[in-house]
Order: sequence, then structure tokens, then C-alpha cells
Amino acid sequence: MPSPEILPLDELSDSELLEDFIPQQRVTINNKSALKKICNEIKIDVPWIETQVITSSEPASIKDINNDIERELALFVQLDPFVTLEGAIEGRKNVLASGVPFSRPDDYFAEMVKSDVHMSRIRQKLVDEEQSIKASEEARRQRELKKFERKGIEDTAIDDDFDIALEQAAADDRPKKRQNTGKNTKRISKNARYGFGGKKRHSKSNTATSSADISQFDSKKSKGFGRRASTANQKRKSTKKRPGKARRKSTRNKK
Repeated sequence: MPSPEILPLDELSDSELLEDFIPQQRVTINNKSALKKICNEIKIDVPWIETQVITSSEPASIKDINNDIERELALFVQLDPFVTLEGAIEGRKNVLASGVPFSRPDDYFAEMVKSDVHMSRIRQKLVDEEQSIKASEEARRQRELKKFERKGIEDTAIDDDFDIALEQAAADDRPKKRQNTGKNTKRISKNARYGFGGKKRHSKSNTATSSADISQFDSKKSKGFGRRASTANQKRKSTKKRPGKARRKSTRNKK
């Protein structure tokens, strides 16, 4: 009978866990003394400025090193501002002790990684984006204003229609005046009392009937009218003409 196959447990999947296999769990060994000894053997004695390693004065306390959450939490604790400030102060002291300058001089101008042409394109792109945002905001504001204006116009039209309807309703409720189908009663009473004078315009003008009526013509009164007229014409014809200016002047000189 063949012996069962022995495989590590961490190399098996769920589908491979069969009854014929005998799982074997890998043993983790943490021999601190041996690790420290090997670390000291391979350690190279170099200046601190080459490594710039600073160990925190407060050790990390992790109960279960296999717990990822606890390890991450320990890292966050190491990033506490007070702990970080302590490490920064110690690192500054070590740098000063090493004699290596780390502060930038006042007259030092570092060369840009990007060229001026590239930075100008980036700057122009940022300006265009800002203008586009402003234009879109202005367009949205104008749309909102037009919406409010349209709503105000509609409200005004509704109010006007309501006022017109009220006026029409009030006019319908008023008693209608009696239409004057004839003459005024006062006028009729005065005409009955004083009489009607009649039409005054063209009252003295002749008409065809009055011109043809000769009943009031008196022939005796009209006698001699033609003779007097002819006599006056004869006298007018027999009158001497007035002499001219030269003759009148000579006549005056003779006198």
C-alpha cells in the first residue's frame, strides 16, 4: 500500500484538500539572538549621514504580529506629531554634527524640472479651464435669471387677466342705463308749452316754390323803375369826361 503524500498546508487550495493527503503546517521560528548575531556580522560601519536612520524612543507594542490591523495601527502611532517632531529634532542634530549642509542658500536658484515652454502651456491650460468654469457659471446664472423673468411675466399676465375678469364681472353687475329711444320728457313738455321754433338755418333763403310764387308782386310799385334807370344811364353817358392833367394845368395857368 503506497504511503500518503505529504504537502505543506499553505500550498494547498480548498479543492485539493482530500482525505488521501496529510496536511503539514509550516513552523515559524523567531530566534532573536541568532538574528541579531547575523545582523551584527553583516553590518557595515558607515557614517550616519549615509543611512539617516532614526529609531523612535517609544517601541511599538504589537500583541499579535500576524495581525495586519495591529501592525498598521502601530505605524499610525509612530506617525504621531510629537513622535515625528522628536525624530526630526534628533535628525537635525545628527546632520549638524556630520557637518553636511542641508539648508538652501539665499542666493540659490534651483533649475526647474519642467521647461518654461511646458510650464507656460500648463499655465495657459489652467487659465482656459478657469475661464471655461466662469463662462459656464455665467451662462447658468443667465438661464436662472431668464427663468425668473419668464415666471414674473407669466405671473403678471395672470394678475392682469384676473383684474380684467374682476372688472368685467363688476361691469356686468352694474345696472344698465335705459336706452333713450325718443325725445327727452323735459323737452317734450317745453315744446308743448312754448311751441317749437323750427329750423333756423337757411330760413331766409329762396326755394323753388318761393321763387315761382308771384302772388305778392305789385306792378304799381314797380312802375317807373325801368324809366328811372334809363334816365340815370343817359345822364351818366352825357357827363363830360374829366380833362387830362396837362389841360387842367394849362387852364389853371390861364387864370
